[in-house]
Amino acid sequence: MHATARPSSSHSYWLHRLSILLILWLSAGLRWYQPGLVEFKYDEAHILGMAQSVARGQSWPLLSGGTSIGLPRAALDVYLLAPALALTQGSPLAAVLWLGMLGVLAVALTYLLGRMMAGPWVGLFAAAYMGLNPWLIFYDRKLWAHIQVLFSVLLLLLAWQVVVRGSRRAAFWFPIVAALQLLTHVLALVQVLSWLAAGLLAPRRWLRRSTLWGVLVGLGIMFPYFLALVGRAVARGKVPMRIAAASAPAPTPQTLLDRWELAWRLLTGDGIFELAGVGNRTLPWDHLLVWAGGMVGLILLAGILRTLLMLRRPSSRGTAALLLVWGLGPILALSLGPLTIYLQYWTVWLPLPGLFFALGLSWPLSAPFRKTPRALAPLLAGALLLILALLWGAAWESTLARIQQGMGRATFGRPLQTWQLAMHQARFWARKYQLDQVKVLARGVDPGQESEPAAIADLIGNPPYARFLDLAGANPGLLLHQQQPSLYLTTTDTMRDALLALGQEIWTGPGPQPLRLYWLPPASHASIPITPLEPPALFDVGVALVGYLFPQPWPAGQPVQPMLVWHMREPGPQAWQGDYTAFNHIVRAQDGSMAAQRDGMAMLSRDWWPGDVLYQLYPLSLEEPGSYLWRTGLYSRPQGTRAQLSQGGDTVDIPFQVASPGTGSR
Repeated sequence: MHATARPSSSHSYWLHRLSILLILWLSAGLRWYQPGLVEFKYDEAHILGMAQSVARGQSWPLLSGGTSIGLPRAALDVYLLAPALALTQGSPLAAVLWLGMLGVLAVALTYLLGRMMAGPWVGLFAAAYMGLNPWLIFYDRKLWAHIQVLFSVLLLLLAWQVVVRGSRRAAFWFPIVAALQLLTHVLALVQVLSWLAAGLLAPRRWLRRSTLWGVLVGLGIMFPYFLALVGRAVARGKVPMRIAAASAPAPTPQTLLDRWELAWRLLTGDGIFELAGVGNRTLPWDHLLVWAGGMVGLILLAGILRTLLMLRRPSSRGTAALLLVWGLGPILALSLGPLTIYLQYWTVWLPLPGLFFALGLSWPLSAPFRKTPRALAPLLAGALLLILALLWGAAWESTLARIQQGMGRATFGRPLQTWQLAMHQARFWARKYQLDQVKVLARGVDPGQESEPAAIADLIGNPPYARFLDLAGANPGLLLHQQQPSLYLTTTDTMRDALLALGQEIWTGPGPQPLRLYWLPPASHASIPITPLEPPALFDVGVALVGYLFPQPWPAGQPVQPMLVWHMREPGPQAWQGDYTAFNHIVRAQDGSMAAQRDGMAMLSRDWWPGDVLYQLYPLSLEEPGSYLWRTGLYSRPQGTRAQLSQGGDTVDIPFQVASPGTGSR
């Protein structure tokens, strides 16, 4: 039974067909428009790197990452990306386009679902909502998504087939698709109440042999994930899931309002400009989104009201009841659960908002309104949809334009195309200078934990290998090679003066805070006036302290940057596996009391290579003039043991003087 009239004339029939083709075309274009302007931070780089390994046949992971509730994700999202990467030799842009294609498929299935539930107009308008909402476009392009909407649409479609039509085949496939949904992301757990509620609507239609077989197949699909969770728990000695209440306090009235504000933004498409780091509405499109949101909100309320009224008619009661209970799980879990809620969590609601939107917008086309002029209702609905499409599309395009200009760096990060351009240049210059490595001054040094290193390590390729030094840490440094020149990639200009003093800038990326490439000479030719240690202090981890550069004079009460020079001669497994770093105790020469302490290095010991020369800076200030000793050495952070000197002992003492304020240079 259809709740809306079917287009009867041939003109209406072809107009309807052309409309759905146009919607699919627009949804594909918006999802594929400038695919390089997608988020590419730690999570995206991590998932893409795993998917590239799968595409090359190098690994077959069962887990892909953590979640806010402590339960690791299954790796189905990795395998969803792998086909596109396998066909394109690992192209990230191909992965973006592939995910966009899955999003368009979800739009097409939403049309089919709405058409079967309540007629062609409902299908058309639901597809338009799913295809044009800017937040849904954004999440359909993400390399790391919280939930695959395609499975959400399939689940509601199958549930409707069982509840309303009694389909045995749908009852078989429902638990299988539910298993796939859970393997995409454990966020699907919040839908379990919706699944149970759908079962209670028509228990006799679910309690069949076909459902049992589907459950068994679904459990079989989930079994490797269960095994991986058990293996992880055994390896760590604990269950890999902490109670959700420990991660966030119970919701208060204010947090409840905040959560529903996030839901409102997703449902209405408002706030998409915030991706560009814009906290306030600055462009006309940003302000017009308020009106668009109000219009969508009214249409959604009309759709919910119409659904309630559908409960009075036996022919539409099953459809209406299913739509109403389907949102139960997400509403309860995301509104009342002790979780930290993000906007993307509300995507588990899909495609329900699209169906309510379609029911509200198509209401004037239904039987109670047939006394209105024949063309008026379709024209009015079409005009509203056209206005909404214009506002949503313009807001999305203006957001992408601002991201391309370099806005949103703090929240959106550098988009994929910016990283790709820099990596292309880095590979080009590495080949030109015949180097197998690119040294990177970035925010962080660990690709396994930090965003910028993860993005660079995943995209640069091997070779050249990326060597990371920390710009954001307390102890910056420069890494040269004893005999070869160095190629540097920087993500900020913190060390630009030092790099230009030693070498030259050879490439600058676009936009504000651009990525840059520098050429630096070998350490043997670098113009750094260090004071050599005679003989060098050689530690048993294959590293030698070869010199230092202290300010002359060292002024009391002023910030300075003394430097130690470390030469990685023959570091081996002890250094690579022991997580070694430097300790520096500044002690008073007269009594040995501690005046200051600066520990750490700008790079991890697992990244020490033979021939490296590290110029390590230690910014500090000493308030009292007098004689001091700079006492330094190396120690293993996990074990607490110190590296030993070849000549005995485990520390090197460097004497120096701190001058009184006003003392001239000498």
